[in-house]
Formats: sequence, structure tokens, C-alpha cells
Amino acid sequence: MKRNITYLLAILTATAICSSGCSKWLDVQPYDEIAEEDLLSTEDGFRMLLNGIYIELNDDMLYGGALSVEMIELMGGAYALGTDDSVWGNYNDIASYSYDTEYWRTRFNETWDKAYSLILDCNQLLSAIDSRKGIFSGDNYYIIKGEALALRAMLHFDMLRLFGPVYSRNPDADSIPYYTEYDGTAHAVQPASTIAAMVLQDLSEARVLLSVDPVRTEGTGLDGPGAGATDTFLYYRSLRLNYFAVSALLARVNLWTGNRTEAFKYAMEVIQAGNDGIFPFVDRASVSGSPDDPDRIFSSEVIFALSHSQRATLFEDYFDPSRLPNYVFTMEGGLFSNYIYGGIGTGGSLYDYRYLANWRTTGGNSYFYKYSDMANSGNIRNTMIPLIRLGEMYLIAAESQSDDIASGLQYVNILRDSRGVDPLPSLTADLLQYEYIRELYGEGQLFFMYKRMFTRVLFSGTASGNPGPSDEMFVVPLPQSETEN
Repeated sequence: MKRNITYLLAILTATAICSSGCSKWLDVQPYDEIAEEDLLSTEDGFRMLLNGIYIELNDDMLYGGALSVEMIELMGGAYALGTDDSVWGNYNDIASYSYDTEYWRTRFNETWDKAYSLILDCNQLLSAIDSRKGIFSGDNYYIIKGEALALRAMLHFDMLRLFGPVYSRNPDADSIPYYTEYDGTAHAVQPASTIAAMVLQDLSEARVLLSVDPVRTEGTGLDGPGAGATDTFLYYRSLRLNYFAVSALLARVNLWTGNRTEAFKYAMEVIQAGNDGIFPFVDRASVSGSPDDPDRIFSSEVIFALSHSQRATLFEDYFDPSRLPNYVFTMEGGLFSNYIYGGIGTGGSLYDYRYLANWRTTGGNSYFYKYSDMANSGNIRNTMIPLIRLGEMYLIAAESQSDDIASGLQYVNILRDSRGVDPLPSLTADLLQYEYIRELYGEGQLFFMYKRMFTRVLFSGTASGNPGPSDEMFVVPLPQSETEN
């Protein structure tokens, strides 16, 4: 573990994750190497290790690429692909669910290894924190332990969603291992239902610990404490797995497992926080007030985001039309024009804030600008990669109605009103899916939506020619390293 600690410290020293506005929040010390026992003997050491885990979530193999805008979105049918292999390389394989190529076996293995490496770091922190409770000031013991538990749960849950079975069809099928101890031994895979229960247990404990989170009384603190502050650790709470982010994860996990009552309960808690002004809906002026500097991610509504100083590379590497004739990810034209933002009876509108902020249409193609640089590139909002947002909670509230999805209409229409579009007269499963696509496009959730619902992936304006749902499509084989263990 000393090697892992040293590596994290090297990352902490070398990485400027935020603009100057949040550099103190990281509280990074310029150490090249610190003995493990020294690092975890002070509150600052625990902070550094926790910050290092957050930074490493931005890795290309996790939420800095593969599990946000690239690999997982290709699996969710988000992008139109060409047929020229010299341009598109291995992407057509993943879009057709050919998981067993050498390239994609390696990629999935890298995602798996990185996730479990950070789980190990969470467990190292958790293994030491209780015996050193007395070194912490204020409520920081509860905050740090709660966030570490939540991070461990989130990483396990996303590995379950990716590599585990279709839960609604076979919850007792073998899935992944769950690591709660820092012991360095390989654990056996367990049934998906067992893993889900352990995720829920960690999140529930984290939520109790984070009951002291200042986000509940003082908001996210996204604008920072102002000049002269000496300790910014408890600011920027939407860049942490804060109390409401944990409640949102509990809503997400319970929906995955089919516990609609619990999913609705936790979603409504977060919705109430939005109503109370902690996560207010974005206003039109923030979206379109300045054509060069719109708040494309609707930052006031983001419950949890990573902060990545090089976020603009996501746009430059995958979406920038100036990359042509190299590959550029765009939504399939029929899906975009006839269903998501156009067509009749699909809920689409060119007045939708999500369209106005995030899309530009030129030459018959529509390009996605959510992650392009703001004119004020030093703004902390320019670094945010959203992982959980308020809009998802409204969609979960709608989907988790116990009797009929149609009874969830009110929650979808509240969300639509906040997006500047007319209400739907009724709600169907298809219309709910379109709303998920509009709300969460480019944030790594669409494949998991289709897997949870076990429905056909919408690659184009019609279902014709698209593969129907299957276990082969939705269940990624475990990495070879894991099956050997």
C-alpha cells in the first residue's frame, strides 16, 4: 500500500485540479514521498489521501473518459459512428457489443483495475480512521469517513452495473467481489443481490455520518469562502460526495434493484433540497445570457461532480467539429431531429435549454458542446464533470411510481418546465427514455438506463434494425485477471 500512497501523493503534487479559486480546497502539500504511518497520523494526511482519490476518479479509464463521455456512452447508443475503420478504429466493435476483442478486453480490464485500486485506497483510509478519531477537528472525522464509505460504494456499484447481470432478470447471478477490508487478498465474486445490499449498507452508514455535512444548512459553497480564508475543506460540497449526493445514490441504487418505494423516498429528499434552494434549477439567463459563456452543465443543479482542470480536453478529443475528418461524436441524425429535439409527440423542442446550451448544428450535423471551455476558463464551473444531477432525481421519482409510469407525469413536467418547454399530456416508457437522454446525455448513464429497463437501445429514430435487449448486450464479461483469481 505504501506504493499506492506514494503514487497518489505524486499525483496530488503534480496535478492542479482546479482554478486558483479552489486550490486551497485541495490543501495539497508538496511532498514527494511520505511514509504511510506518517501520512495517516494527522488530519491533513487523511485529507490528502481523500483528495487523491477524488483526483484519480478523473482518470481516463474512469470518469475522465471511459465512464462519462466515451466507452459507456458508445454502449448506450449515444453516438453515430461511421464505417471507415481507419477513422473509427475499435469504436464500431463496442457499439455492436463485441466485448471480446483484444482492444476492449484490455480497456475493460483497465477500468476494473483502476476502480478497485481506488477502492483499496478507500479501505486503507477507513482501516485507520477509527483508531485516530481524536486527531480530527470539528466534524471532519464524520465528513471524511462518510465520503470514503460513499466513494467505496459508488465505485462498487458502477462495477456492478457494468459487469453484473441484468438485475431485474437475475439478481442472484454471480457478479463482482466487494472489498471492505484492507487485506490485499483476492475475494470471490458474489451474487448481484449481495453486492447491492453491501452498497446500500455502505451508503446508509455514509448518510448517517454525513448528517453533519454543512451542505444541509449552508448549501454547496460552490463560490468558495472568499478571500483570506485559511481552510476551505468544507466548501465546494458539490465537488464531494456530500449528504445529498449519498441520498441521490441511494435513490439510484434502489431503482436499480427494483425497490421503488425507497428510490422514491430518497429522490424526493434531494428534490426537496432543490426546492429549498440548495440545488436550484438553472435560470435561462445563466444558460443563454452570454453566448460565449453559458452555464452548459447547469451547475447549480449538480449534486456531485468531479473537478478536472483539463475538462475541455473531453470536448477537444471527442466532440470538436474542427477534428474532422477524424472521428467526432454526434447524436444519430434521425434520433436527434425526429425524437430528442424534434418530431411530433416526442417531447422535443428547439427551445429546450438543454438544446440551446449544449448543441450547435452546422452542415447537417449537430455537435455537442457541454464540455467546451467557457470564456471565463478560470471559473470552477469550467472544471466540473457532472456525475449526479437534480434532473435525474425527478426522472427517478417518475419511474419509481408503484402503480403505473403514467402517474409519474407530474415529476417529468416539473423538470420540463425548468427546461423552458411545454408539459407532456401523458407519460409512457418511451417518452421517459427520451427525457433521460435529453437530461443525461454525455454523462455516462444511458447504457445503465437501458440495462435497468431491459429495453432496446435507441440508436436511431426507429427501433427497426437495432438489436433487441439481451444478456449478451448488457453484461460485460469479467476481466481475465478476475476470473483467474
